Amino acid sequence: MDPSISSETLHLRLSAENFREQLQAQPKKDPRIVSVQIEISNELFLLIPHSYDSVTYRLGFLEKALGEHALVGKEIHFQPIEQEGANLVFLVPSDWKDLISAHFPFAKIEYTHLLAKCFMKKEQQLTLFVFGNLAFASLYQAQKLQLANAFPFESAIELAFYLQSIRDAFSLNWNLYPPLLVAGSEEISDAHLYQIPYVSS
Repeated sequence: MDPSISSETLHLRLSAENFREQLQAQPKKDPRIVSVQIEISNELFLLIPHSYDSVTYRLGFLEKALGEHALVGKEIHFQPIEQEGANLVFLVPSDWKDLISAHFPFAKIEYTHLLAKCFMKKEQQLTLFVFGNLAFASLYQAQKLQLANAFPFESAIELAFYLQSIRDAFSLNWNLYPPLLVAGSEEISDAHLYQIPYVSS
């Protein structure tokens, strides 16, 4: 997603690879920008049901799932996923937040996570969002969430093996239910070579 300004709102999609480049491309301390909406792309997240999520337990769940050192130098944010009755809890590097706040001192800054785009509750659906070298995926069967994951990959063949492992593990019929690529996602390169019959939303 290219940075865009509409109605004094700036939209950015940030990853570790493009963070500084994206930030430096924006006008610094522009008083016209009153809101910055940032989509974070990283593997540091956890989906926690509302019934278990609280400030007290959230830290413990994150340390258990991501490792106790994963939280060093990071701030915890969350995004409600209402259709799952859960919060998508994710980490944002503190130095990113400091630089963003200094760059946009007049703006309200909101963070969301790219995985949230994949939660489309359907009877049977593998939903994907690809950005850079990360593929975000969710899988529903009988309208129940079976999988919510981020997969780092270096090549199209690695991504193909990952998707085919999901297909095999969950007995998916790609002829009836091909993977759905969410609008705004990058294309899956060489998908035809690896027999990934995805469709776009």
